[in-house]
Amino acid sequence: MMKKTFTLFAAILAVGCSRETAIQPPAAEAPAAEPVGVKPVGVKPVAEVIPPEPPPPSPAVSIWDAARDGDIEAVRGQIEAGANLDEADAGDPLKPTPLHCAVASGHKAVAELLVAEGVAINAKRADGLTSLDIVLKADPEASDEMLSARKAIAGVLVRNGATAAKHK
Repeated sequence: MMKKTFTLFAAILAVGCSRETAIQPPAAEAPAAEPVGVKPVGVKPVAEVIPPEPPPPSPAVSIWDAARDGDIEAVRGQIEAGANLDEADAGDPLKPTPLHCAVASGHKAVAELLVAEGVAINAKRADGLTSLDIVLKADPEASDEMLSARKAIAGVLVRNGATAAKHK
């Protein structure tokens, strides 16, 4: 009887061992918490792993043309690109700054942006006029809309410390 039991047991083992079973990988253990202030070996700081973003491309339009056109997004782009807001336009004989260009064209939003960015509000063009002089300058052909815009720009300039060099 013992022999039959042993044979039966051997047969069960043989059948059970002949099946292929998938090997289960060991369960991943959670990493042990590291002490505060201890840097893991071989781990680089994020600043070294992630390269810095390149500076934004300089807009295609000059800051003076953008200010003349009232293109506030292009002016913002030039500001983000690091444009010198007090630089005179070398291509214009009057050598205006972007603020001179904005006020001469009646673009209040651009003038406000430039003033908020800290432009030299009393900078003079080659003819000696400041931005306030330009908006106060009499223009008999100016429309009511342009006169209203100039009045609003003059208010912005005066509230921010602008003075007139001369007035016609």
